[in-house]
Amino acid sequence: MTTIEKIGFYISVFVIVILLFFIFFSENGVFDYKMLKEKERSVLNQVQTIDQENKKLETEIKSLKTDMDYIKHVAKHEHDMAEEDELIFKGKSGNKRDTP
Repeated sequence: MTTIEKIGFYISVFVIVILLFFIFFSENGVFDYKMLKEKERSVLNQVQTIDQENKKLETEIKSLKTDMDYIKHVAKHEHDMAEEDELIFKGKSGNKRDTP
């Protein structure tokens, strides 16, 4: 190998190393791509969770509009209401000790 060929070889290797550095470490490089893919995966999981919650709420709204048994259930358990022939017993809220 002549001196010019050696210089050309070293310059080629240097250019290749610089290009590889830019491919991996530059903005929009391989590492940014991996980070963005992970972020995309996280956002898609959040969207899926919110979609499930929306479906649950839509079902509850539909039931509250149409299902009388469900309306009664919600009225009894969430709003402490009773039907005409029912009694509600509530315990005392404070615990007092009997002191002799």
